[in-house]
Formats: sequence, structure tokens, C-alpha cells
Amino acid sequence: MGVQKNIAKLKVKVDLITQNLQRLILEEQQTRKLLINVAEILKVMPGYKKALDKVEAAKEKKKDE
Repeated sequence: MGVQKNIAKLKVKVDLITQNLQRLILEEQQTRKLLINVAEILKVMPGYKKALDKVEAAKEKKKDE
């Protein structure tokens, strides 16, 4: 009887972990979509190319140091 209780408790815990992982995966997918959309919006904003060049130049400068 004790073994069956332990198995049942473990099954409940595994089910909860599975649900949490599914939620995390969904949130990660939604975050990825959001970031892609934000990047697309930024690309069409005025001054995007100039700002991108500044960031890349700063990155290169920091890399050389």
C-alpha cells in the first residue's frame, strides 16, 4: 500500500512539472514572436540604419579594447 501511495504522489509531481514546462515553452515562444515583431517595427522606423551603425561601431570599439 505504501508503494502505491508513493507512486501516486510521484505521478502528481511529474504531471505538475510537465504542466509547468509546457507553460514555460509557450511563454518562450510568445516572447520570441514579440521580439521578432519589435525588431521588424524598429527596422521601418526613421534613423534605424544610422542607429544600427552606431551600435556596431561601439561594439567594434569595445571589441578592440
